[in-house]
Amino acid sequence: MLDLPEALPEGALCAATPAALPALAGALWWHGSPQTMQTDATGAVTQWHSANNGPAAHPTEPNTGNGQIGEADDLFGLQCRAQVHCGMVAEGVTPDATTSTVAVRFYTPPGEDARTLLTLNTGDNYVFLSETAGTLTAKDDQGLASVDLLISSQDAPRLAIVSLFGDQLALSAGDTRADGRAPTGILKGAADLFIGCRNHRPKLLKTIGGALILDVWLFPDRALLHEPDAPELKALKRHHLWAAT
Repeated sequence: MLDLPEALPEGALCAATPAALPALAGALWWHGSPQTMQTDATGAVTQWHSANNGPAAHPTEPNTGNGQIGEADDLFGLQCRAQVHCGMVAEGVTPDATTSTVAVRFYTPPGEDARTLLTLNTGDNYVFLSETAGTLTAKDDQGLASVDLLISSQDAPRLAIVSLFGDQLALSAGDTRADGRAPTGILKGAADLFIGCRNHRPKLLKTIGGALILDVWLFPDRALLHEPDAPELKALKRHHLWAAT
């Protein structure tokens, strides 16, 4: 709870939106809210709208009503379930994934694994972000580059950021960071963004966990972790701080 001694003008405190955070205006932002997440009569998410007129995310082929709206206290987003394909995909999110950044705010109850959170998939290769037993991992499917970070076991949402810059791969969470380098460029060409899964394959169930995915960002043609003092990084962390207050 936030207590301020002075009165504030009407509307000073409001939910964070792309319009309210100018530094994030260049990102595609899938924000978990009743206004952005369209559902059917069963509560299954049928469409997740993004900011800035970007592509909406739709259920993947194996997700036949499995991806539901999830809520935990004041948290709202896409509820994934372990070993059940609940994924979404936003197609054609970037014409060239060589340089790009993806970020996610997510929550998992203590003792549960998020498993796959995000995947940037070009068809020829993909880079995915996952969490298992308190370790965040970002790596590509061809084994060119891999980085890991230990994260705390706090019962709270987390923010993870993955940055691609040609043959360089970086991962950050909180104040920690890991960097890796591949012998060649990691991703090339147009890419789709998968949320909560790696692709349309129905049998990769061991890679799917129980995360509540709250926010997803994509910054096309930007490698934020490789850009000193990028204002977008500060804006992401500020949103995470205030959204968790």
